[in-house]
Amino acid sequence: MDETAIYGQHPVLIGLVPSVTPQQYVIVRDSCTLGRSTSCDLVVEGSLISRLHATIARHGPRYHLQDADSRNGTFVNGSRINGTHLLDNDDLIGLGAPTAHVRFIDPDPTEVAALSEADDLDGDRLRYDPPTMTFTLDGRPLELTRMQGRLLLHLYNNAGAICSRESCAEAIWGRDYDPGMDAGALDQALNSLRRALARVAPGASLIQTRRGLGYILQLNA
Repeated sequence: MDETAIYGQHPVLIGLVPSVTPQQYVIVRDSCTLGRSTSCDLVVEGSLISRLHATIARHGPRYHLQDADSRNGTFVNGSRINGTHLLDNDDLIGLGAPTAHVRFIDPDPTEVAALSEADDLDGDRLRYDPPTMTFTLDGRPLELTRMQGRLLLHLYNNAGAICSRESCAEAIWGRDYDPGMDAGALDQALNSLRRALARVAPGASLIQTRRGLGYILQLNA
């Protein structure tokens, strides 16, 4: 049975590890809190988890996840978020580490229309499959290193928007960007990711540089 039909019109957080209490939390109010403190709506035990770690708040018909200035960050589908993240059905949320603690279930998810074969041939199509945490480009799987995967997922989650060098570095290494130490390594990571994409789709220019600002991922470039 479709899980979205079980809980009616409210989104649900499903615990994926024993340290989550309760294992199923229905979000009936406009917001809820997640963290180690027993005062949180969803309590997640662990030494890397802050007392108040993250919040989920309703904005119109959708729900946004926001890190509450936690020490170790909040992750969605393995990528650390910056600011707020618009939650989608089946998003996997990790507190303090990429490993998922809870799964978000949308009661009324918008289905993505299937593309015809002709549509697929109109241009390069980059897609991400959250359950397997894998990317495909033009229907072909991408073979990525862990670092390449983290960087591409960060760009993908912010597709069409400029990602700063600082946010890209944090997505890769999980810490603040140090220009003196990280500039060269970040350039290498981006070039390596571009080569991985080019092996599947030669001539594609999905990752574009915005000089002085950062990088932008175009899904059909």
